[in-house]
Amino acid sequence: MQPEIILSLAPMLQPAALFTPTPKAARRVLEFFTAQINNDHTHKAYLNATWRFAAWCDRRRIGQLADVQAVHVAAFVNCKPNSPPQ
Repeated sequence: MQPEIILSLAPMLQPAALFTPTPKAARRVLEFFTAQINNDHTHKAYLNATWRFAAWCDRRRIGQLADVQAVHVAAFVNCKPNSPPQ
């Protein structure tokens, strides 16, 4: 019998709910952050950016990743941190 490995990440190390609407999506996001990004600083920066983007979307009532459009990403990139919704 082989031991089972169970991953339990600290809350801030988990991707935002916007990016994990299904178990399959959650698995793919986890794979991306663990297997594709080898540099710890890059990993933290990307994870931080996803949390900030998810919070930005939440303030604008964008609740699903499927609803995000290129214009939303552009607005996020060009806005000042914590700016009010427009």
